Amino acid sequence: MKPSREGKRFVLATVLIFVAALNTGNNLIYLILSMMLSIIILSVVILKVNMKRLKLGVAQGRPIFANSSADIDITLLNNKKVPSYSIKVSMSGGSSGDAYFPRVPGLSHVAKTISVFYPRRGKYGLGNIYFESGFPFIFFSKRISAGVDGEVIVYPEIKDIDNVVPEIQAEKHEMFPGKIGKGDTFTIIREFRYGDDRRRIHWKASAKTAKLMVKEYAYEEPRSLTIILDNLTPLDNEVFEKAVSFAASVSARYLNEGFYVRLLTCRKLIPFGSGGEHLLKLLDVLALLEGQDSWECPVFSDAESPGLVMLILNSYHSPLKSLVPSIDMVIYAADL
Repeated sequence: MKPSREGKRFVLATVLIFVAALNTGNNLIYLILSMMLSIIILSVVILKVNMKRLKLGVAQGRPIFANSSADIDITLLNNKKVPSYSIKVSMSGGSSGDAYFPRVPGLSHVAKTISVFYPRRGKYGLGNIYFESGFPFIFFSKRISAGVDGEVIVYPEIKDIDNVVPEIQAEKHEMFPGKIGKGDTFTIIREFRYGDDRRRIHWKASAKTAKLMVKEYAYEEPRSLTIILDNLTPLDNEVFEKAVSFAASVSARYLNEGFYVRLLTCRKLIPFGSGGEHLLKLLDVLALLEGQDSWECPVFSDAESPGLVMLILNSYHSPLKSLVPSIDMVIYAADL
């Protein structure tokens, strides 16, 4: 507990009144002094009671990305019978954000949304959340830790990469209509054969030819992308952060376009997958990715990959530069 600017002035005024009362012996001044001392005592006692038995719950509904604002849900629970007033919940350290609760009824709770901002990816503890209040007279303020357990994983920043990554090469990722199967791309109409699905009968063509004709569909091969991210030490931290952010941005873009994406780094291999759930798996790895000095990387034994292969290098002198001749796209993080 510490005095506010107004509290310091009030305490100073109380001291001056005390000196005046001793010098004059005036009863009225003693009454004023008694009232001011009572206000100071009430401020301390009420503030302590106001801050007692408060508990905070934190819920993260959506992913949090570096260098962008995000919302988390907080619930302030008052476990005592009397209400608590003017409670501020604030965050410090790697994040910033606060929420104000004018009144929390006794044995009840109030929920709010707080905006947070993390400048860098990584794992952040929730131990930097605090309760703060100056109730009732703002002469004193008290700040205590909310005691929240748990951690928040902040994903790498997702950037617009349209000006960096060229358009997908159509000749390499086109569907293969020559393969007949159960895809969605319509190719030809042919005569009905035993075993064909009757639901694919083309009735108009059958009426014209006086024969049962069926629609044939092409089997579509999945498009795939392998991202090889260079995290061999030594690393320039700023360049490495650009590389990780770029890998996350590429993953998000290509998964959104229906690709199967795989990530290769030193000591980490995330196999092919698609969809939003797979993107979260990739982001979980990228959020905590660090430099490695090991040469036992899966990339060296798995350099030949189906589909498109992208290599993201942190340095022009990286040992992984030997893979460049067999790579479809090479990105130097220093140029981003």
